[in-house]
Amino acid sequence: MKIIIYLLVGLCSLSPVSSRGEVVERIVALVNNEVITLSELEEAGARFFYQVKESTLPSEREEKLKKAREEILNQLIENKLLEQEIKNRKVEVSDRDVDSAIEGIMKENRLTENEMKMALAKEGMTYSVYRRHIREDLGKMRLVNREIRSKIVLKEEDLRKIYQENIKDYTDPLEVKVQQTFLPVPPGATEEQIKAIRKKAETLLERIRAGEDFAQLARAHSRGPGAKEGGVLGFFKEKELVPELEKAAFPLKVGEVSDLVRGPDGFHILRVLERKGGEPRAFAEVQNKIREAKLLEESEQKFKEWMKTLKDKAYIEIKL
Repeated sequence: MKIIIYLLVGLCSLSPVSSRGEVVERIVALVNNEVITLSELEEAGARFFYQVKESTLPSEREEKLKKAREEILNQLIENKLLEQEIKNRKVEVSDRDVDSAIEGIMKENRLTENEMKMALAKEGMTYSVYRRHIREDLGKMRLVNREIRSKIVLKEEDLRKIYQENIKDYTDPLEVKVQQTFLPVPPGATEEQIKAIRKKAETLLERIRAGEDFAQLARAHSRGPGAKEGGVLGFFKEKELVPELEKAAFPLKVGEVSDLVRGPDGFHILRVLERKGGEPRAFAEVQNKIREAKLLEESEQKFKEWMKTLKDKAYIEIKL
């Protein structure tokens, strides 16, 4: 279960009203000695029910709404059980804790206190009610942390196993920074013209391998992109170059120069200036990320088991 702190959640009351104007209330569930009312159900699921109505065909709407109400009611029952556990186990949340949580929410959303109060008012919620929701959510988080997360033990050997089994997830894509000298072959060039261009390219390659400066030769002779910058094209990942150039460039070590490459538009001489990625990040670098993901997975599973235990021990009667 992911406990999510309230963040300007709009509450739209859909309580049924009689012809005389008084609210007709109905109990839809009993949870131990507490009730959940129809108005609570409609309020909690207002936006979800609206989405269901808008996205389903008339012939399917009632069945979908029935399932939606059952789903929301189950969430309300679980919340009620959590609230009861908070009281039974005397989980306390101070005003300072509430203030700190709200300050964090305002900072994350770049809101002042007045702006938050105005936003809440537009959603029909008072600031005091919002604080109560924050207090309740913090209490639930502390309860879950105490009863579930604090009891989960993750061994390093298990984390290393996850690392090895999912090594690709911790490997950044290989990128190479490419420099080139390019001599184009004009469309419709004759065999003699192509031979002459190839000969010139081969001569340039010989000069580069003899030690002449690649960048200077590129500035003087290249007719391709980046020529003014000494032939530097920038970084490329796999599949971002035409196949002929990718095949030639990616195996090169830093500083190495390719053989003459015949591409679709002419002759290329490539040099790799830098390589990055392609190797998995060290376990120490991603260990905390793996731990948090595994902890979340374990917590959600343990929460389901714990909630089932609470439901089995509770008196729950559904009157929906």
